[in-house]
Amino acid sequence: MRHTRAKRMVDGVHSTPHVPLRDVIAFTAVMNETIKPYLAAKGNSPEEVDKMHRAWCESTQLQMAL
Repeated sequence: MRHTRAKRMVDGVHSTPHVPLRDVIAFTAVMNETIKPYLAAKGNSPEEVDKMHRAWCESTQLQMAL
């Protein structure tokens, strides 16, 4: 129910009723590029950060495909 029109009305949230897929796909690229500093914040080695970043990118791409 979280993402339905009825829920938004109950919560008093003013939101768009529809988000075009092209906007979601475009935002995925932005998320993939901006997540790397957050992955590196725990002090992991650059190799580990690269592996985590690749896994993150693959995961978001797979979710978009599904």
